[in-house]
Amino acid sequence: MVRWGLGGAVLAAVLGFGFVSGGSADRAARSCGDAQGTLRVMTYNIRTGLGTKNPGKNPLHQLFDKHDVGPIVAAITAADPDVVALQEVLGWGQTERIARALNMDSTFAFHPSPLPWWGNAVISKCPITNTKRVVTSRGKGNGKAMPVAYLDVGGRDVLATSVHRDRDDNTGIQIQKMMAPLAQQNAPVLFMGDFNFKPKDKRYAVVSQAFDDSALMAQSGADYVLGRGTYPVIAGTKKHRRIDYVFLSSGDFTVSDVRVIEGDHAEASDHLGYIADVVLTSGAD
Repeated sequence: MVRWGLGGAVLAAVLGFGFVSGGSADRAARSCGDAQGTLRVMTYNIRTGLGTKNPGKNPLHQLFDKHDVGPIVAAITAADPDVVALQEVLGWGQTERIARALNMDSTFAFHPSPLPWWGNAVISKCPITNTKRVVTSRGKGNGKAMPVAYLDVGGRDVLATSVHRDRDDNTGIQIQKMMAPLAQQNAPVLFMGDFNFKPKDKRYAVVSQAFDDSALMAQSGADYVLGRGTYPVIAGTKKHRRIDYVFLSSGDFTVSDVRVIEGDHAEASDHLGYIADVVLTSGAD
């Protein structure tokens, strides 16, 4: 038996260990995509609900501060996506609070750690029919894992991921671990998340050889997104850069529009949510 002590018990309560399960089959029926076949997808590093408080400070060092998912839910509601990849999520409990507020299915994967406390999630209006957890890094206290959600999109199978690349791993092996299980699937893939690299990085080149960058495919919105980037939110702290992406399996999608969340919802996190309106091609899967 693992003895966590009082601190561990409090942490377990915060994270929601033991009472939340993956997927949410009891969600009410709702639409997935629009009449034209457009699927709105989004990736969003939510910084565990800390907003822009103490920018640059690791959420681990603010674990018992107030974590407010209200602004996150409001930002996602305003964007009205069908599928969302969330990073820096504070356990199953926080995942489920967000998913229930939005009436969406959910799956979550803890990052590897002696006492797992955060991870990534996929939430979706499209039914999640299956899930898996893929460990991509076991770095210096900064291990990472990604959930893979199998979605039913109008009777077609689509895979959606939520990635948060470990910045301590500069070998490229982590990227290969992310991509390997996706290459084995005979279905369109939404490869989404906080990749922690810029477009000129060699790791971007590796990913873009196998997947299409949605921002470069978009019929509208690309110029602004490419110039604005997705991080940081607060102007003047650092040069804005694009590190959050929606990559798409080649040939399976077209992209009509891309954008980032700004205005009233900009400071819900230290990253801007990035949104792409995509359409499955007739030959996909």
